[in-house]
Amino acid sequence: MKIIVCVDKKNGMLFNSRRQSQDSLLRERILELSKSSKLWMNNYSAKQFDSSPEIQVSDTFIQQAGVGEFCFIENSEIPTESIEEIILYKWNRTYPADVFFDFDLKKNGFKKISSNDFAGSSHEKITEEIYIKK
Repeated sequence: MKIIVCVDKKNGMLFNSRRQSQDSLLRERILELSKSSKLWMNNYSAKQFDSSPEIQVSDTFIQQAGVGEFCFIENSEIPTESIEEIILYKWNRTYPADVFFDFDLKKNGFKKISSNDFAGSSHEKITEEIYIKK
């Protein structure tokens, strides 16, 4: 599976059980990235997306995702197995956070293959980093 996670400058993901931020252009980018596959997420995440044929919604989405399929993770545990690729979207700000992306990329054998900045609708700079399993 390929996981997609949004983090702030300090790898924060959530504060008080809510996402720190969201961006409509980022959602469009995620849909474009996953258009030839399935994009799995839970009900919490699905609320910010319009219906789209690639979106699959389930509370057990991480267990259901197959090889080459995408998982958009906001308020679920980061799996430690079965990950082929990690796409991190980094907000250019620091927000209050009490849940962090604490997955050690290097220790778990991931290598950065690309880094790309783009302008979002609510953030002047969002950085997309893609990591693959070595």
